Amino acid sequence: MLIRIYKAVQTLLLIAVVTIIAALFSVIVFLDMNPYVIVSGSMEPELPVGSLCFIDCQQKEPEAGDIISYKAGDSVITHRVAEVTDEGYVTKGDANDSKDPGIVKQKQVFGTCVFNIPKAGYAVMFFRSLKGIVLTITFVICFSLLGRLLENRRE
Repeated sequence: MLIRIYKAVQTLLLIAVVTIIAALFSVIVFLDMNPYVIVSGSMEPELPVGSLCFIDCQQKEPEAGDIISYKAGDSVITHRVAEVTDEGYVTKGDANDSKDPGIVKQKQVFGTCVFNIPKAGYAVMFFRSLKGIVLTITFVICFSLLGRLLENRRE
C-alpha cells in the first residue's frame, strides 16, 4: 500500500518538474523571452514584489505605457515608459511619485514585459539560494532512500 502511494507521488512530482522545465525552456528558447524576478514594490500593483516577469527580447522599441526591463549600472530595472524622446525613454515606477532620473538609451533596453506570474519569483529566488539548493538535494536523497526502503520492505 505505501509503495503505491510512493510511486503515485513520485510520478506526480516527475510530471510537475518536467512540465515546468519544458514550459520555461520553451518560453526562453522558442519565444526569446527572459524571466526576471521583481524585487521591489516600485511597479505595484501591476507587478507585485515576488512576481516572475517575462520580457520579450524581440520588443526593444517600446511605446509610452509599455513596461520595459533595462540595464542601469549593475542592476536590471523594470519600469513603465512614461515618455519616448529623441534621446531615449523616460521611465517611472507605477508606485513612485516621480520619474526616474536620466534617460534610458535604446542599447540599455532588454525588452518589453508581456506577462508575469505573481509570487513565482519567490520560488525562483528560493531554488537559487544556498538554502534552497541544499534542501532540494536533501529532499531528493531522502525521497530516493524512502523508495529503496519501501522496495526492500516489500521483498
